[in-house]
Amino acid sequence: MRLAVTGLGSFVGARVIEALLEADPEQPIVGLDLELPASLEDRIAFRPVDLTGPAADARIAEILREQRSDTVLHTAFFGTPHRDVEYAHELEVVGSLHLLNAIGATGIEKLVVMSSAEVYGPHPDNPNFLTEQHALRGHPDAHSVRDRVEVERLVRLFAARHPRARAVTLRPAAVVGPSIRNRFTRHFDAKRVTTLLGYDPLMQFLHEDDLIDAVLLALDRDLGGPFNLSGSGVLPLSTLLRLAGKRNWPCPHPLLYTLRYLDSVGRSADPPQAFYDYLRFLWVVDGSRAVRELGFSPLYTSKEAWMSFVVSRKLEAYV
Repeated sequence: MRLAVTGLGSFVGARVIEALLEADPEQPIVGLDLELPASLEDRIAFRPVDLTGPAADARIAEILREQRSDTVLHTAFFGTPHRDVEYAHELEVVGSLHLLNAIGATGIEKLVVMSSAEVYGPHPDNPNFLTEQHALRGHPDAHSVRDRVEVERLVRLFAARHPRARAVTLRPAAVVGPSIRNRFTRHFDAKRVTTLLGYDPLMQFLHEDDLIDAVLLALDRDLGGPFNLSGSGVLPLSTLLRLAGKRNWPCPHPLLYTLRYLDSVGRSADPPQAFYDYLRFLWVVDGSRAVRELGFSPLYTSKEAWMSFVVSRKLEAYV
């Protein structure tokens, strides 16, 4: 495998490169990003690329040919919703389109794109377990989720036009662990966690280590299509909070959405429901396809992934 990676500063991009280099320090890898992280200096090839640039597709195609790359890992996505909605769209959607154009022009054999189970959206009529065949309904008020849904649409079109290129999209459940900082971990970091009165949805998690293992499998296997990723088992939100020893503040959702509006828009440019609906309605996924076809065998159940996050935060408090 001769790998090209976008999003060197992302959690997945950085950790996958580290894992590959640990297994084989001579692994051919080229990084495509605005800057090379100091931890990767002199360890991989690097070519500066602005995915939002008007000629980014030609630039990427030139690099892929120069490096003789046959596989691309696309992780150039924000870990939390970016306040600049237009720039986020340019990077994540238009940047993905530029990358797909370059891949189509160079005959790349394999593409792995990071998505999220959030693309299914939290809806009161969701089934108990969402499979890869269910529609990606997203959330109308969550711009980062809308962008991921659009990226997945572009990947499907690309796969239909280029059947020889195996395109994989990975849809992990909420990722937690000692190193993860996202909107879910930030919310649950609070000593008193806000919940929505009258709602106690089932939730599931994926440990950060299992996520990296799944990406490595996706890069290695001769497969395409979307894959849900999650630890086994689900737990009610109330049980998760009890396990963490946290108190909750139940608030009626109309009042909460009013009280948190300005703070939410200031943080993410989205109204509160763009996040809190994910703590209100079901969006649990069926990860059996990844187990069956990728050979994915998560080391952590949802409960164990959650407790790993909880314990790591408690240990941080003593440092």
